[in-house]
Amino acid sequence: MRLLIACLAYQVMHIARRTMAKATGTGWSLRRLRERVLRSGARLVISGRRMTLALSSAAAPFWSVLWPRLMALHWADP
Repeated sequence: MRLLIACLAYQVMHIARRTMAKATGTGWSLRRLRERVLRSGARLVISGRRMTLALSSAAAPFWSVLWPRLMALHWADP
């Protein structure tokens, strides 16, 4: 089971890395993606029924490029 989760995590990271490479036109390694995008500082604000994730100013440009492109992907049905 752990191997399956590790493989799935790698695939998600690979998709994000390829998406950032296409969006920025530069090469992205898994390490660079992890350090600049995934390990960014953020604050979770909960108010009523709404949860807002406030990203650090250093990571916000990366996420503003990455998120719409990830949402535009067509995922396979389970």
